Amino acid sequence: MSRIQAVILDIDGTLTDSMGVWTESDRILLERRGIVYDSSLSLALRSMHFNSAAEYIKERYSLPDPASEIAAEITEIVREKYFHEVRLMPFAREFMMRCRERGIPMCAATSNSRELAEGVLRNNGVLELLNFIITSDEVGSGKDDPAIFFECSGRFGTAPENTAVIEDSPHAARTAFLNGFFTVGVSSGHFNDYEALSGCVHIRTENLGGLSDTGFFD
Repeated sequence: MSRIQAVILDIDGTLTDSMGVWTESDRILLERRGIVYDSSLSLALRSMHFNSAAEYIKERYSLPDPASEIAAEITEIVREKYFHEVRLMPFAREFMMRCRERGIPMCAATSNSRELAEGVLRNNGVLELLNFIITSDEVGSGKDDPAIFFECSGRFGTAPENTAVIEDSPHAARTAFLNGFFTVGVSSGHFNDYEALSGCVHIRTENLGGLSDTGFFD
């Protein structure tokens, strides 16, 4: 595993325990409009980047609101929790510190907005451990497209096989895996995704602390 020269980290469900916040934001958004929340909505949205999710909600429920206003409202709902309440996933800080000690550069690749991504990481004291953050909106596609991962490895100057992608989402992990990245799957505790990760990663672990037992740092 010593071939790992850089690490690309997902944020929601991988670095931060924030997946439940998005489910709650969906519920509140719809409740304000007299619409009953259905859990299938959050399942559909989890593979989309932020602005695409707002477009999807608008179309699915035939909402008169512009997608930009829906996105702004979702941001408003979750901002307080991201900036003050959401905590790191187990062993996330320890993993990042160990990468730093080993001289392995890290970045975050997220489908979230830059504002929320930077806010939640800053609040938890780990933003400065990252070399940079890239969002799906900035590359123009979600994680069903490998563009965000190639953008990260391109900035690092590392080949995909020498670049670890760490994800909780099977669809994102599969994208990285099929495009030659060394892929690690971790459990977010949501959507029962952990079993699905087994077919699309090189390593699967319950939490980031478990990587110490896999030879990842050897």
